[in-house]
Amino acid sequence: MTPLNAIDAIERVHAALTGLAKALESGQPDDVLAAERPLADATGTLATIDHASLTDPVHLRARLLETRLALERCRSLGDSSAHMLEAVHPDRNSYERGGQRRLRVIGPRSVNSQV
Repeated sequence: MTPLNAIDAIERVHAALTGLAKALESGQPDDVLAAERPLADATGTLATIDHASLTDPVHLRARLLETRLALERCRSLGDSSAHMLEAVHPDRNSYERGGQRRLRVIGPRSVNSQV
């Protein structure tokens, strides 16, 4: 890969995260899966950053902050989607972000109350 300017590499990641957020908002699994490849490609470009191109730290910091916010939005949307699926399909297995199977807490099927 050809080394990229840091701002361009961060912009690619930001654009990919924005696409993933739109896919998560759509609720369409195929859209989410399709958004994963551009994100993988964009994050791969981070390793090719030409460190000599880091000449505008103020602009870079602003873009990094915007990209971090886009990442947090994707995390929030992904968590919301997982919680919705758990509510709709409580017997379905789900996974954590790291790919580990999420453990379900099985509570009592009745409510204790005092009269």
